[in-house]
Amino acid sequence: MKGKKVCPECDTFNGPRAFNCKKCGHAFKMRKPRKRKRKELIEDYTSLEKGDTIYVVGGSGTYYTSDNGEKQYLTDRGEYKVYSLKQDGILAYSNTGGYNYLYMGKTMKSKLLDNITKAPCRILKKNCVK
Repeated sequence: MKGKKVCPECDTFNGPRAFNCKKCGHAFKMRKPRKRKRKELIEDYTSLEKGDTIYVVGGSGTYYTSDNGEKQYLTDRGEYKVYSLKQDGILAYSNTGGYNYLYMGKTMKSKLLDNITKAPCRILKKNCVK
């Protein structure tokens, strides 16, 4: 039967993620989990140089908080090429052709609007991606 495990001891059908047979308790042989290579976030953005390619992680950067509490991020995730560094951020070109300011300072409420929060982008060096 598709999507089920059959116990070799008692021929009982069990769920696909079962560790033990529900009838006789026989332990199923499980695969070892794959180890994933941990991607290192860049902690000090001032170490970047003009021309470096970086990747902005989704769900980071400045965001808008709607009335129901949902966050809408204003910084697009993806690849960027560093143009220059500023006091609190990075000027960069996105691979879609836009020129962006990636905020890297401390998290704080915007002085212009109450529902905008300035938050730092999480970034990876391009050679760390995939």
